[in-house]
Amino acid sequence: MKCIYMLLFAVLLFVSCKKMDVVQPDFEVQLSKFQYKVDDTLRFNFSGDVENIVFYSGERGFRYANKDVVTIERGIPQLQFTTALAGTAQANSLKVLVTKNLLGKTSENILASNWTDISDQVTLAGNSTSTVSGIIDLSTYAADDTPFALAFKYDAVMKPTVAQPTWVVRAFSISNLFPDKSTLPLVSLATGPWMAYNFKNPTAAWVVSATELRMNGGAANSADNEDWLVTGPLNLNATKEVADFGLAIQNLAGRRLTNYSYVYKNPGVYKVTLVGFNNNIDGNKKVVREFEITVTQ
Repeated sequence: MKCIYMLLFAVLLFVSCKKMDVVQPDFEVQLSKFQYKVDDTLRFNFSGDVENIVFYSGERGFRYANKDVVTIERGIPQLQFTTALAGTAQANSLKVLVTKNLLGKTSENILASNWTDISDQVTLAGNSTSTVSGIIDLSTYAADDTPFALAFKYDAVMKPTVAQPTWVVRAFSISNLFPDKSTLPLVSLATGPWMAYNFKNPTAAWVVSATELRMNGGAANSADNEDWLVTGPLNLNATKEVADFGLAIQNLAGRRLTNYSYVYKNPGVYKVTLVGFNNNIDGNKKVVREFEITVTQ
């Protein structure tokens, strides 16, 4: 009896160690035409016998030729915020300044740094209505290894009978926009950090909260006032690693497809790739079917 058990064990061990062959997939794809318009429905018809199918549309991020290639993508640094103005406006009482050469954080460093006035690139409020700045591309200031900073400079003069203007900044952000439309936040109003500098009239200063940046102007006949609010230094050069991938439209556990439909939203020439494959623990066999299609407006 002992010999029988040993023989059975040996047979089981042999079977478990025997390599299982992978069946070569039988996978054919038909497409009725190769010219389409945006929003047309493409239908890929399948025939044969295959366990798994992966679809690569040929669009950015979904290209079969790049599936094993890791690339470094650089984002576009973008600034946006809103402003509101209370009281009587004074010309140039709020300016938006940037520098890619912040010398330090002391008052002397702030004044000595080389600032660029970008106020003409933003839309500032003309009254108490919240006004969106627009999206400002900061790529010009994203020099490698240099400390970028941004400042709101308040500069109001004395008026015998008129109060100085009050400015409120909200929804402030600097973020990096990547080609796939994803974003990476760099700084927000709540996170800052914000540093306030008072160069004239210490009785009025920037007030920072989690929801707004406020510069309250002085009453009528108040002395000239100059206050800066600075965030930085910042590194605008955010990057990320990306690799193209496909969409798994059929697997062994799911139902077998006879067709697959897809819609392109942008014109272009695309190399569509469908990969049919069978696999197990011992191996993988695949068939690649490719089509070049043209999509027009």
